[in-house]
Parts: sequence; structure tokens; C-alpha cells
Amino acid sequence: MSTWTDMRDKALEAMKEGALDVVEETKQKFLENFIEAGMPAVEAYAELFSATVQEQAQNEAGWVKIRDMFVIPLAVKVALGVGKGIFSMVQGKTGKVAATA
Repeated sequence: MSTWTDMRDKALEAMKEGALDVVEETKQKFLENFIEAGMPAVEAYAELFSATVQEQAQNEAGWVKIRDMFVIPLAVKVALGVGKGIFSMVQGKTGKVAATA
């Protein structure tokens, strides 16, 4: 087996044995960190991806040009907007629940 497979198997086994203790505070910290640090990285990648696809559209024709110029960038933008909205909503609701508990 490869080194990657060994590492993956060891990590999965450790999680099964309880090494990954996920409590409410851990979940809230994950959401907070992902929204603050993860989402900007995902957004930067998506922006670069969309720009590259739109640039490639200049050399395309027909449906492929429409897809690359409009459909893919719009789909990426919508997916990111929905994702950010869901994470923000979940963070707000869990923060309120944790504060009252």
C-alpha cells in the first residue's frame, strides 16, 4: 500500500477509537473558522476558475461558448452564494441555541 493509504487508514481507525472528540464547541469553532478562512479561499478559487472558463470561451463557438461564458460562472456564483447563506444561517442559529443552553 501507499503511504497515503496507510495514513488514511490510521486516521480513520483513530477516529473510530474516539480520537476525534467532537463537542458543540468544536462544531461552532469549525463553522466560525470555515466561514472566516475557508470560504474566502473557496471564493478565490471559484473566481479564478470562472475567469479562466470565461477566457477559454473566447475560442469556443455555439453552446460551448454560451456554457463557458455564462452558465458555468453563474452556476458557480449561485452555488457559492447559497453555500455562504446556509453556513451563515446555521452559524447564527447554533450560536443562539448555544447561548441559551
